Amino acid sequence: MYFRPNSILFILVLNRYISYAKSFTFTAIRSAIPPATAAAAAQHRRHYHHPATQSSLSFKLQSHPSTITTIANNNNNNNKGNNGNKKGGGKDVYQGNDETSDFITPRSENYSKWYNDIIRVTDLAETSPVRGCMVIKPWGMSLWENVKQDLDTRIKEHGAENAYFPLLIPKSFLSKEAEHVDGFAKECAVVTHHRLTADPSGEKGLIADPEAELEDPLIIRPTSETMIWNMFKKWIISHRDLPLKINQWANVMRWELRTRPFLRTSEFLWQEGHTAHATAEGAIEDAEAMMNQYALLAEEMLAMPVVKGCKSPSERFAGAEETYTIEALMQNGWALQSGTSHFLGQSFGKAFDVTFQDKDGKQSDVWGTSWGVSTRLIGALIMTHSDDAGLVLPPRVAPVQVVIVPIEPKK
Repeated sequence: MYFRPNSILFILVLNRYISYAKSFTFTAIRSAIPPATAAAAAQHRRHYHHPATQSSLSFKLQSHPSTITTIANNNNNNNKGNNGNKKGGGKDVYQGNDETSDFITPRSENYSKWYNDIIRVTDLAETSPVRGCMVIKPWGMSLWENVKQDLDTRIKEHGAENAYFPLLIPKSFLSKEAEHVDGFAKECAVVTHHRLTADPSGEKGLIADPEAELEDPLIIRPTSETMIWNMFKKWIISHRDLPLKINQWANVMRWELRTRPFLRTSEFLWQEGHTAHATAEGAIEDAEAMMNQYALLAEEMLAMPVVKGCKSPSERFAGAEETYTIEALMQNGWALQSGTSHFLGQSFGKAFDVTFQDKDGKQSDVWGTSWGVSTRLIGALIMTHSDDAGLVLPPRVAPVQVVIVPIEPKK
């Protein structure tokens, strides 16, 4: 099928095929910059494979002769004085300010710069005044919301219910599980005072009020195992209360020295699931099931193949007996951890004295799991599909499914 009208370029994604196709070789929507700003398309072929019929639909999107192949390079040429220039052989040469240029560094030259350029040019996110933290802009947030919607359905089908727990965790809670506190101690942000006051000398403006120091400092959550297991102690009494499966959509803080948008930031968005079980077998089955759900999310929605496996003992989550992981291979050869699920054994149950009365009337310790994915998936999505021309998105996660670009006819 060829779409090549004289005055309008139609960029179409056939949703009926996408909705029925459970596997596909490659499907994508290209966006050099967000549709709200501009859109243009080069020549691309899409294949949609329907496993039930073992047939496929192929169609080619072909631009009008007057269409620029990539909007990013087009913008460079239109702003030669500030952002770009054309020199021998038609090669783009960057000349300008990183924050205002639409130039995208080729992957072969500098992969990390290419990744940052994609995020900047496509308006997904930008740095914030807070060191190590990013501002996720509407176009980037819409990607996370689509992932969240799909995953939330999977989590509920898994039997977990959504809840919300405090952002602040007493420092004494983290001290109850030795391995856990050792693993997160260097990443914790600590609240030590509950109010500010004016500096009596007038030199420092506002200062922490010396009279408002907390007896038990509060940790901005790096993860919520300690808070949730403290609540499990109140909620679990007998075997009839098990398994108990709780999920939370939240933000967390882990102080980072070297950050990169979506991949590693001090504050990030995620979901964290926490479950309690009567048996070790039940807990292990739960952890493995969620690893499989994360793999299906990556492959079916993000068109991102992953490898499932277990972390080495040195890489396990702090306090876990086993950590299951999905790893995605990026274009530069990196293996990116994209989701983890942990078998916690009885460590947190014992640390917080969570027991239940079994069928024989005896008190037993519970077995636990935790599992989560974060906005790192957006970074993985970028590095899996995008190229030197701009951002490439699989249709199932793309916020915009149809883009109409007016092209003035030649006179």
